Amino acid sequence: TASIHIALGAGEFEPGGEVITSPVTDPGAVQPILVQNLVPVFADVDPETVTLDPLSVEERITDNTQAIIVTHLSGIPADMDAIMEIAEPRDIMVIEDCAQAHGAVYKGRLVGGIGDFGCFSLMQGKHITTAGQGGMTITSDEELYWNAYRFADRGKPFGLETSGNVTLGVNYRMTSIQAAMGRNQLKKLAGIATKRYELAEQLRDALSDCVSVQVPTNPPKTRPSYWVVPVMINDTRLSVSCAQFSRAVGAEGVPASTGYAGLIIYKYPFIAEKRTYGRSGCPWSCSRGREIDYEGSCPTAEKAVQRMLRVSLHEGCGDKEVQNVAEAIKKVERVYLK
Repeated sequence: TASIHIALGAGEFEPGGEVITSPVTDPGAVQPILVQNLVPVFADVDPETVTLDPLSVEERITDNTQAIIVTHLSGIPADMDAIMEIAEPRDIMVIEDCAQAHGAVYKGRLVGGIGDFGCFSLMQGKHITTAGQGGMTITSDEELYWNAYRFADRGKPFGLETSGNVTLGVNYRMTSIQAAMGRNQLKKLAGIATKRYELAEQLRDALSDCVSVQVPTNPPKTRPSYWVVPVMINDTRLSVSCAQFSRAVGAEGVPASTGYAGLIIYKYPFIAEKRTYGRSGCPWSCSRGREIDYEGSCPTAEKAVQRMLRVSLHEGCGDKEVQNVAEAIKKVERVYLK
């Protein structure tokens, strides 16, 4: 949340500007848009990877589009080439949401280093951590770097020959202890990312003979760094719903959940009921803003979250854990296959 907020703050966008993003993400990746008085616009997703569909992104662009936040969901890289081809000629900022994709590779490049900003989560449940909440914002653009640095520390005049705070900002400074911990965690990241990728590949192979479930095929020339392993369910081949299938897998002792946090993001009350700045309806009702009817606007995403089983396999796991997960899923499929 803080890392994306810093990236948006560095953009110095006018209130009411629009930011295109994914409807399948964490609320913390969308709330910074609203905090900056910007209007979220949701583009649809690819049905298998559940990452942004570039064609849908292009359809959502208006003269008021300021930025695109690209979520590398589950650690699977989105189609960055296509998105950059859309954004660059229009001078639209691209922010990569890498909260679940530390160390993922897209066509030989680490995610987070392709767009204008890369934003990473460092909370306790991610690939690496600084022993708490918070994140990391990276950029290779020097002007954006100084803007971000100032915004993250109350508008202090870093990089300028002046005194006094020069712009509006927040206090997102971290402690030295967290920084030291994070630097050591970074040394472990390559091994963590490799191990998670290998475990997901093992699970894909183990489920290859299933007819109703599969781990999505990796996008071309990518190496995901899985936060969770998504298993897509074809419920037309089953006698139960995906939610029932997920509960049955859980009953076998395998932690699993359906979809992403239970809701598509625009169904959360803070967006659906516009619970932002009192009863103002801002940023939608503010100058340069516009009312948007989100309901049903991303039909592929709504279907995808209903057929996604999320399984946790991390670097602490091994062959036995992969075998346990695969056996549980296969057992449930045998029982409920039509």
